[in-house]
Amino acid sequence: MIPLLAALLALAAAPAATPPDDPAAQLRTPPKPATVKGRFTVVSVGDVMLARPQAANPDPELQKVLALIRNADVAIGNQEGEALDPAVLTRGSTGPGGLIASPAMAADYKAMGFDLMSVANNHSVDWGADGLLESLRLLDAAGVAHGGGGRSLAAAQAAGVYATPKGKVGLVATASTFKPGSIANDPLDGLGPRAGISLLRTRTVHLATPDTFAAVRRLATDLASPLAPPPPPDSRQFSFADQLWRLSDHPGLHYQMNPYDLTGLLKAVRAGKDAADLVVFHIHAHESPTGVDDDTPAPPDFLPILFHDAIDAGADMAMGGGPHSLRGVEIYRGKPVFYGLGLFFFKPQLRGAPDNLFDRFDAEGYPPEPDPRPNNPPGWYDSVLAVSTFEDGRLREVRLYPIDLKDPAVPSARGLPHLAHGERARAILERLRRDSAPLGTTIVVDGEVGVVTVR
Repeated sequence: MIPLLAALLALAAAPAATPPDDPAAQLRTPPKPATVKGRFTVVSVGDVMLARPQAANPDPELQKVLALIRNADVAIGNQEGEALDPAVLTRGSTGPGGLIASPAMAADYKAMGFDLMSVANNHSVDWGADGLLESLRLLDAAGVAHGGGGRSLAAAQAAGVYATPKGKVGLVATASTFKPGSIANDPLDGLGPRAGISLLRTRTVHLATPDTFAAVRRLATDLASPLAPPPPPDSRQFSFADQLWRLSDHPGLHYQMNPYDLTGLLKAVRAGKDAADLVVFHIHAHESPTGVDDDTPAPPDFLPILFHDAIDAGADMAMGGGPHSLRGVEIYRGKPVFYGLGLFFFKPQLRGAPDNLFDRFDAEGYPPEPDPRPNNPPGWYDSVLAVSTFEDGRLREVRLYPIDLKDPAVPSARGLPHLAHGERARAILERLRRDSAPLGTTIVVDGEVGVVTVR
């Protein structure tokens, strides 16, 4: 047989090679189990939007919440925005402006009891890559491990690892909602690495019922051009005005995950499990089934797939942030999944364009904090602090403490986490119980705490 023909026949008979960006390849072997020792507690909270230190705040109700954090073996949150001294920035290195916090915040996170912080979100590069790197430097100096950002894509995707006497905890973090210029990149073709965050890019597919689909197709046909030809009359999916439309029996939005990004994240979870005894996966995702941000309790359709894949790859817990409102809790294969933990602190500081940055700070370095805007959706002020208890690596219980950010006794404390009481606590827990039931989770209300027992 001619050698070339033989080679071609052998290639045709061989099984197809796995593409390098095939996420399923990361799920074909069972993950390592968690190996933290004895009774191990993990505190999970939502988005930390905080401009000034609060660890020493004498507010007794705040200190009750911080005691829960400090008593855990490890505590995890999402640092929304950058904490830095603006003096380290130059006018040419700042981003578009946005959230900014005192450089003392990194040490304050540690004083409050936080050990790990996700840094991947839509405010991560508000002050550019230099601002992100300075914020990460301060976290490192304070002893707060972090995941989701770094000097390259490999560094941003890699798990941040925090060591405890009972074992190491890794955090893999990413964002599906982000600003332009956020993405981290590895060196390529002589170009150096690009600092930024780990992204999970998604493509939005508009699901349209027959009448709507036909109307959009008529419009696409009426506006067709040589560069944008009309969709075929029998098409069930087409692109129009840079949007993808698909015929469906129900309206809504479907999100397609970028397989390259997803593969990198699942590889990071696998590698994180090799470096740690327990791994947590976190995503900052403002997407929703309707496209309306911060408004729907149901998660977008890609989140359950993503969270399940992350756990199948080796994560022992999955946390969702972004929407400033609560979403349900799921126990998947004995692992806790928090689809949306809401806001934990809501005392942010917003600054405008870079040209205004350098002349608007007081003697301490930052202007007075405004109270949160009074016209925000009411759901932004309902939150939970989750305490997950593991026994020798197996989840046994999740306790959900309702948090009230809106109605503290002192008006100036609005936006600080207080334990909710009475009717407010019952309303928050009832909402969480209702939204968790479709996920197969039973939350039992014990006084003013929700309890999920895992057998």
